[in-house]
Amino acid sequence: MAHELHKNGADFELHYSCSKKADAGFLEDFDAFPWMDKVSFYFSDQNTRADLDQVLSAYQQGSHVYACGPDRYMTSVMEAAERAGFTDDERHVEYFNVPEVPDYVNHPFTLKLARTGRELEVPAEKSATDVLAENGIPIDIKCSDGICGVCKCGLVSGEVEHRDFVLSKKQREEAVILCQSRAAEAGGVVEVDL
Repeated sequence: MAHELHKNGADFELHYSCSKKADAGFLEDFDAFPWMDKVSFYFSDQNTRADLDQVLSAYQQGSHVYACGPDRYMTSVMEAAERAGFTDDERHVEYFNVPEVPDYVNHPFTLKLARTGRELEVPAEKSATDVLAENGIPIDIKCSDGICGVCKCGLVSGEVEHRDFVLSKKQREEAVILCQSRAAEAGGVVEVDL
C-alpha cells in the first residue's frame, strides 16, 4: 500500500513496531524505498515502543489507519485510533492468520445473482464461493478464511451473518465476503451484485 500511496503522491506515515529488532522482518528493504522518510520504527527491546495515542493524535477527517499484526497489537491500535477520532470506516485491520471464531452453524441458503436473476442453492457444507465456482461463475478468491477481502461483493438484499474480519459495520450494510458469510437464517436469500 505504501508503494501505491507514494506513487500517487499521497501523504502518509508508516509506523513499524516489533518487540525485538532482531525479529523484525524486511528491515534491509526499507532503505531502498523512495518513501523511507515516511517510516518510523519502534522496538520494545530498544525502549522505543510506540505511543499509539501520540502516533495517531494528528487525525484529520478522512484519514485512515491500517494495522497488521497480532490481535493484541491491532486491538491497541484500533482503540487508540478510536480515541483519536477515527471513525469505524476509517479503521482497518489485516490479520496474519485466522482469529478464533465462534462455533457457527451453517444453514443452507439461496444466493441470488442480481444481474441475471439466477438463484443458486448453497448447501450447509459449502460456501457461496464454492457454489459460484461449481457453476462457472468467476469470483476472485485468495484466503477463503474471511481475512483478505478479495471475494468482497456488493450486497443487494438479504439478512447476512457476516463472518469476515475485513468489513466495517457500515460496509456490511452494502457488501459481503462470500467465502465465509452466509444467510442469517436457514433458507434465507442473499442477493449479491453478480
